[in-house]
Amino acid sequence: MTLFKALEDADAARRRAMIEADVQALATYLDDDLRWTHSSGKTDGKTALIASIGSGSVVYQSLEVQEPHISQHINIFIYAGIISGDVLKEGTQKKLRNKFLSIWHITDERLSMIAWQSTGI
Repeated sequence: MTLFKALEDADAARRRAMIEADVQALATYLDDDLRWTHSSGKTDGKTALIASIGSGSVVYQSLEVQEPHISQHINIFIYAGIISGDVLKEGTQKKLRNKFLSIWHITDERLSMIAWQSTGI
């Protein structure tokens, strides 16, 4: 398996964990130093992001990546594309369609996301 395929698989598992609110699985794909910048401009760390999903204040119902692009820079990967889906945020239904940029790194054969930023389109 190529590293690009491994990254696509890891990101698919991360999205599935978010949809299923499986915070234990989600934690395995997020680096402890994660910086998650939402399309609103708010930035969360790993603990806050997992807490919002675990508490049910944010419920991801679907998340799909289109137009993926991956580049590798030694042990760092830049993964970009369009994310679309449905989310229930504090009781309000929302449709997502954002361009995203995520940064992943690999250590000891393990991929983890260290940054995410999205912008509504």
